[in-house]
Formats: sequence, C-alpha cells, structure tokens
Amino acid sequence: MNPDLDVQGRRGEWPIPGDNATDRARKIAHMYRARLRALDPDACDQADQVANNFGETWVTPTTVTVDDTDAITTAEAAALVNVSEDVIRQWACTPHPDKPGQPLLPRFGWRSKARTYLAKNVRDAATTVIQAKHRKGQLTRSS
Repeated sequence: MNPDLDVQGRRGEWPIPGDNATDRARKIAHMYRARLRALDPDACDQADQVANNFGETWVTPTTVTVDDTDAITTAEAAALVNVSEDVIRQWACTPHPDKPGQPLLPRFGWRSKARTYLAKNVRDAATTVIQAKHRKGQLTRSS
C-alpha cells in the first residue's frame, strides 16, 4: 500500500504512465491483497492458495534477484519486465530509437536452445519503450 497513490489530484487518472490494463489490474489486486493481509492473514493465505492452485502465481509477492550482468532467457526476460516472450523477441529485432545502428535489446548468447539477454539490457529496453511512448504522446488513460 502506498498512501500517496490513494489520493489523486484528478479523479480517474492512473498515476503511473506506461502501465497497461493488466499492470493496473494487478496493482489494484495487490492493493486489495495487502489490505486483506493486514486485516486477516489466514484469509489472505487461503486466497493466495486458491490463486496459486489456478496457476496465478503473480498474486503472491516474490523476491526476484536478477543482477544486471545475469544472462536470462527470453521467458525469464519477459517475466522480469512483465511483457510477453513475443515482445522480447520484437525488441531484439527493433532498432534502438536513440542509438542508430544498435538494436533496442541486444542478444547476448544461448543457454542450451534458449536465446539469452543481459538483464540490464532487458530493463533498459523496457524503460526506453515506455519513455518513447510517453514522448510520442501514445500513453493514454486506456493504455
């Protein structure tokens, strides 16, 4: 819970530019979960178990420790920045908007049959995409 985000200057405007509908829904769900945890930890544990049984593991908080220098697979990269694996692949084929001649997400190597990327580059690509959309005015309340 972040009390600063509970009160907004204008009704209906989401406070975090760049969040899509799924991001917003998950953050709202996490808010409800945090409040339930504070009021009734046993009920929260039961609800967490139901969500996990249906494969919705995003509901429960996890600590992700990925160093900038870690080589991560396409699936791990997608999970790290909350996008699909197809988006990661697209970023690897997209020219960097601010660095001509360079890809948005440089490929790093291979782990078995899986393509890898450096975690720092994945985070940087996600930030660049959000900033580019913001500069172009493509972020709307319905994003």
